Amino acid sequence: MEFIVLASGSKGNATYLKIGCGRYLIDAGISLRQIVQRLSERNEKMTRLDGVFVTHEHADHVGFLVAIVNKFKCPVYLTEGTRRSLPRAVGENIKDASYQMISYDETLLLDGLTVRVFGTYHDALEPCGFSFTAEGRNFVYMTDTGYFPAAKYDLIRNADAYMIEANHDPEMLLESDRPWLLKRRILDDQGHLSNEDSAFLLVNLVGDRTRLITLAHLSQECNTPDKALETYRRVFVEQGIDPSLYRLVCALQDTPMDEERV
Repeated sequence: MEFIVLASGSKGNATYLKIGCGRYLIDAGISLRQIVQRLSERNEKMTRLDGVFVTHEHADHVGFLVAIVNKFKCPVYLTEGTRRSLPRAVGENIKDASYQMISYDETLLLDGLTVRVFGTYHDALEPCGFSFTAEGRNFVYMTDTGYFPAAKYDLIRNADAYMIEANHDPEMLLESDRPWLLKRRILDDQGHLSNEDSAFLLVNLVGDRTRLITLAHLSQECNTPDKALETYRRVFVEQGIDPSLYRLVCALQDTPMDEERV
């Protein structure tokens, strides 16, 4: 199983997932042209697509879903709440037959791929994350969540790789020029994880199988990759975990990552 983060942030999100012969997208928040271009920068061509997994209905995750689905005639996996909340320009221009409804705690069995759906906590109607398992390897994808409850840790504990939100540094956010209501939204339990909250969450999830942690959805105004990585390393050390045991990387908004093998 391999993945390439093509874009991650408030201006658009898309991750390309390769599992055997299967090719999938997680979210479709950048244009098909950008996807093709960014894949080519990583020596990859998208000649087929077997499905798009959608986390929630916000534009930076579904803004270009129509063009992608209509081009490749592939299914869209999303919750009923997300389906009902899609922007009209998206929802009305994709055939009903393309939608494949999924539910929290449901397990999908696709060609060589098992997908576990779990709920996240964001200001969307029914947002979700995904746990992908293939050939004995597990990749957990969770962005856009204000917190994650301890009662559900076992759903995603000890994955081989995580892609997890580390959206903001609270001090940078509070000192920013953003409107106060937006600051409150981001800091809320249904907003976005801060660097420190993300790190404390991973402290409780990593295990002896875990090797890769990709920090995602970093704010371009209220965070930096260096600050996110520094916070993670500090929290891990304070909690008695050696951060050097893990490959820690940051996904970016405008630059595709190198291909990562899980």
